Amino acid sequence: MSSPTERATLRRLAPGLSGRLGGRVGAVGLFATVAVGVATAVRVLYNAPFEPAAFPGRLVSAAGAAAALATGVALGVVALSAERPTVRVGLLFAAVFGPLATVSDAATVAAAVAIPGGTALAFARSLGVPATYFELRRAVVALALALAVGLSLAATAGIVGSPFRAAGSVAFLAAVTLLAVRAEGDPVALVTGAVAFAGVVAASAVAPYVTGSALLVGFAVVGSPHLLVATAAFGGVAAAVAELRDGGARRALGATLLLLAGVPATPGAGTAVCLGAALAALGPEELLGAREAPGQPDAPGDPNAAGVSDR
Repeated sequence: MSSPTERATLRRLAPGLSGRLGGRVGAVGLFATVAVGVATAVRVLYNAPFEPAAFPGRLVSAAGAAAALATGVALGVVALSAERPTVRVGLLFAAVFGPLATVSDAATVAAAVAIPGGTALAFARSLGVPATYFELRRAVVALALALAVGLSLAATAGIVGSPFRAAGSVAFLAAVTLLAVRAEGDPVALVTGAVAFAGVVAASAVAPYVTGSALLVGFAVVGSPHLLVATAAFGGVAAAVAELRDGGARRALGATLLLLAGVPATPGAGTAVCLGAALAALGPEELLGAREAPGQPDAPGDPNAAGVSDR
């Protein structure tokens, strides 16, 4: 959940930003999340060892391309809504190169650099230097997800070796696990997350081969223990439920998108993870740039804004 300080700051400094972000991103973000979920389900069912459903191979490719396009459009909308040029340009790099590399293998190497690099730049500019515990934990989660994208895409593109592919998987699962801090003080969210944790553990114990196949094909999990996958399920589900109960639909959407996208081993998944990280880990005032840069005048018409930093 958001801290009381975060909520008070948002109300005081950027009273219209939540509605502005929700209005511009809500519909396309929801559509992108559904598209990613459908693409993941199609991949899992198509490659299931017991063939529960028969899909033509072209449907798998089409669903993946549609999901990459949807997440690219949604991230582009977020980027164009940002007021800071650095944030706008960084997110646009991720929004453009994800779909581009999905339809053209020639852009794979460029995407492996542009997507994580642009996202890390945008997140670093949005978050600034953490001054509180709440700002620090947001920065850790957001930048860990950007790191996971960089490691995974670099390994997939052949820039680095296979150990980095496993490292990217671990970094992603650890970052999603850390989303559980959003559920502190919410027993309903924590219990729901615990159910998700128990479900993954039970599936791994009862049908380890089928579970491992689904995690590999559907969520690109490589070189990570199923227990870490279970903790990520706990963190993501608990965060989504907590934010829904707290009225944070945007953050809940971001956590859900991270769960459905899986490890960012492809450019399309990388774009989806960047979008999910932006929605789940950043506040509207950070993402859209409501606060002035250091040394700039305070926002007009806000008598309480004096002395507020760009964090």
